[in-house]
Amino acid sequence: MKKIIASFTLPLNLLLVACCFLVFSGFTVIGHRGDPINAPEETFQSFDDAFAEGANYAELDLRESKDGTLVISHDSNLKRISGQNISISKTDFAQLQQVQQSNGEPIHSLDELFAHYQNQPQTHFVLETKKSKKNKPLDMEAKVAALVQQYHMENRVMVQSFSAASIVSFSQLLPTVPRYLIANELSDIDFDTLQVMTGVDLDNTLLTPAFLQQMHTLGKQVFVWSDIDEQASALADISLDDVDGIVTNYSHLASEYAQAKHGTTLTPLTATKATVSTTHTVASVTNPYLTQTPGKVLQAQRAYSLNSLVTAAKTDYAALDQQRWVNTDYLNFGSDALLAAPYLNGTVQLRPRLNQAPLVASPDQPQQIVGHLATGTTATITAVKLVAGRPWFELNQQGWLPAERTLITLATGEPQLDYQQLLPVARLANLKLPNFADYLPTTQTLPISRLQQGLAAPTISYLQAQFNPQNN
Repeated sequence: MKKIIASFTLPLNLLLVACCFLVFSGFTVIGHRGDPINAPEETFQSFDDAFAEGANYAELDLRESKDGTLVISHDSNLKRISGQNISISKTDFAQLQQVQQSNGEPIHSLDELFAHYQNQPQTHFVLETKKSKKNKPLDMEAKVAALVQQYHMENRVMVQSFSAASIVSFSQLLPTVPRYLIANELSDIDFDTLQVMTGVDLDNTLLTPAFLQQMHTLGKQVFVWSDIDEQASALADISLDDVDGIVTNYSHLASEYAQAKHGTTLTPLTATKATVSTTHTVASVTNPYLTQTPGKVLQAQRAYSLNSLVTAAKTDYAALDQQRWVNTDYLNFGSDALLAAPYLNGTVQLRPRLNQAPLVASPDQPQQIVGHLATGTTATITAVKLVAGRPWFELNQQGWLPAERTLITLATGEPQLDYQQLLPVARLANLKLPNFADYLPTTQTLPISRLQQGLAAPTISYLQAQFNPQNN
């Protein structure tokens, strides 16, 4: 049934439909048959649980009984959910109502659903029509439209179907209700259907960045879905593609994702490298919005190529690939890495006349205090971050402090050589160094042997240098 298609290009005549670009805001969380993890699927309990977990909509499937009633059921036969071998299309609804699910609820009709939730305006539903290859039953869309209008649900429902004919029919019967074509293959989307659909609900294995971009260019939304046996870990991968919504068994995780993503900006990066300016490995996550799943660690003082940047109110993340997003506190871009390198693994104390200084969670969150550096205490610099040219030090991997509040002792060896090779205006002030007076005037790289000789019996002195915070 499923086919993974690596790429998709819309023909030119489809692109001509894009007379304007529609910007869709928000991220729509749709509970797949309600909440099938914690309640029998497509029951009132299942729908209620999905809404309680943050779902914007609950998705349900519609079939017709023998006597023409719109019945809520995914399967054409009730054996899987009830153990009874009963075909919906061959059974009158009165008999179907005698069948109970494991929570005691009967099989419901769409009429009963609307009556039950009529006075709960916060509840919304995605109605999926189940049709045969010959588009039967032919009157299903008209019956759905009649009930939607009877209960004044036009602003509380969306419709979807694998049947393109069903979508076209709804465009005439319910022109103000959003309509989505469910696609098993990208070739299911044709020119006529594209003109009348609000968007596409796509098997997540078919989604490609090119297809997503083309749909958005055409002003069409893209939802994604996976099977009923979807794993929670899959949500982290699916949600990364900047889709407009997701049909999921895990409404609570998708809702967390939607809240975390709100107000963020995703920026593609081209030919961008950054250096991990730390003395320790740095953890990554597989999703910058759902950070529970760890990715592969990044190595200290190593340069990586980046492809995307997520800017958020609290923490910014950069992507190395689809499985590794890293907190940008530990990254320095371009020449900032050269300015940060000399101070790694050095030690600091507070400058004179400072009793203590707060350590904060991040240079971007200076209001969140996580500890303090007391007078006379020596701490190791475990990471350096330049923010608009201003250096911040991570101390003992416990918190961050602006460099200008410290008195710095460089680590011996390469860090001192790195410092010497910086331009004078880029060197920090209040630096505590061994005496380099013999060779500071030179602009050539010192031989390692001479550097080792100079450090054999160092004489402590203080080197005052001007530092321009705007220098980058």
